[in-house]
Amino acid sequence: MTKIFRKDEKFIYFLATPKIVSAMVHREQKNPDDYLELIYVLSEESSRALVRIKEISGALGVFPSTATEMTQRLSEKGFVIRVDYGGVRLTEMGRSMARAVLSRHRILECFFHQYLGMAPEEVSDEICGIEHHISDRVLLRLYEKLGKPKCCPHGKPIPISFEEGK
Repeated sequence: MTKIFRKDEKFIYFLATPKIVSAMVHREQKNPDDYLELIYVLSEESSRALVRIKEISGALGVFPSTATEMTQRLSEKGFVIRVDYGGVRLTEMGRSMARAVLSRHRILECFFHQYLGMAPEEVSDEICGIEHHISDRVLLRLYEKLGKPKCCPHGKPIPISFEEGK
């Protein structure tokens, strides 16, 4: 059965079940911080400055056009530099913001693992989105309560930037 859906004045036509449609519509809803965090992680892990749009869209589960639009917005705000046919790289401001988001994410992973007893492979999906809404004050208290961990439950380092400005 052909379904027609309206999203942001654009029509999407395709053959799909309601479950697939729901996944497609929700696929594009990502926070700009998620992009910065991902670009930071991909560039740090691969030791290269440029991250390709295809990598970003694949990792976040969004369409390449959506990733292109978001990186354009991030570029306009000074967080990334776009290189034609090459990808994007973080500016110092973007790198600083990405480190802060990643720090929040990994501290929350530690909390969910240590205090709620969740397995490392479960915590990341559960906290996705929470890191954007927690205050620095609460984050600092969590960090101290956890004993100032150096690594998340996955063994990845926690880039601490908020404590330095204390």
